[in-house]
Amino acid sequence: MEQSDYPLSEVPNEARKGLLSTAVVLLGFTFFTATMWAGGSLGKAFSFGELMGVILLGNLLLGAYAATLAYIAAKSGLNSVLMGRLCFGEVGSKLSDVILGFTQIGWYAWGAATIVEVLVKTTGLSPAWSTPLIIFFGLAFCITAMVGYRGLDWLSRIAVPLMMLFILISMYTGLSQIGGLGGLMGQSPSEQMSLASAITVIIGTFVSGGTQATNWSRFARTPKIAVLATLAAFFVGNGLMVLTGALGSLIYQQADIVDVMLAQGFVVLAVLMLFLNIWTTQDNTIYNFAVAGCNLLRTDKRRLMTLGGGGHRHPAGLRRHVQPADPLFGVAGYLHPAHRRRHHGGLLAQA
Repeated sequence: MEQSDYPLSEVPNEARKGLLSTAVVLLGFTFFTATMWAGGSLGKAFSFGELMGVILLGNLLLGAYAATLAYIAAKSGLNSVLMGRLCFGEVGSKLSDVILGFTQIGWYAWGAATIVEVLVKTTGLSPAWSTPLIIFFGLAFCITAMVGYRGLDWLSRIAVPLMMLFILISMYTGLSQIGGLGGLMGQSPSEQMSLASAITVIIGTFVSGGTQATNWSRFARTPKIAVLATLAAFFVGNGLMVLTGALGSLIYQQADIVDVMLAQGFVVLAVLMLFLNIWTTQDNTIYNFAVAGCNLLRTDKRRLMTLGGGGHRHPAGLRRHVQPADPLFGVAGYLHPAHRRRHHGGLLAQA
């Protein structure tokens, strides 16, 4: 760990990465169960054929936006906050640092509390374990982010294929139970939504993430690699999350893959899915916070910022565990799409 991912400078050529590395890191970021709730709302409002068209169009627009930023990031080697400093100046960029840091650290606290809540409910642990487990996961999720890009890469190479396998198993089971593609095509919409609203919902699922994905696409060896990796994550990966949520809503009236897998009897896979999903989001989230903090304080101590951010949010994580409707998270829900999924309720509450 001889360098700290260049938080205040461009990524040099010798540190650039290939397509596989860049793609799995970005896919680990966009493989996020909360996105499925957007898909759930779409699944109730469109026929299957219309749904596929909406998903393709919405994620194509989202992918094009993120890919444009990725091209700039790869050409310049700069992360999101450094590009913000060029746009808004030395003083103006500090405001964006605060906003980006606030949304990311709020979600980090939510994630640590959420996985503990699920573990307690699904394993029958005593609620007394909640506080030490929140502290443990708050620090544990920092590890790969403290290592830096290499840590995110290592985790994503393991987690992304496993999550893809779990999703395919769940989708196959669901389609078998509904009677295959024919049964799915026979489903009728139960709600109404305009095309413009549907596209807005899809873009809103991860437009904030698309803005900050430059923190990793800047590591791409060429702009072409950055664009292809970003399209793989935001067009294909995010599109798969939306589609999975829509199918879960149509078949089980549950958009979250974790709730769906519990309904299918895959309890162990559901817990593993949640764990991998939150970890790959958490380390990216705290990484983003550290990058924004480095620019705000003009320090290159990214690892120290990472550890400080993870430790600082333990009180918020504990408070969220006690009071899920904390106004902080309500406000942050409008700033960051991750907060739109408040908690893994539904079937989890019955597990």
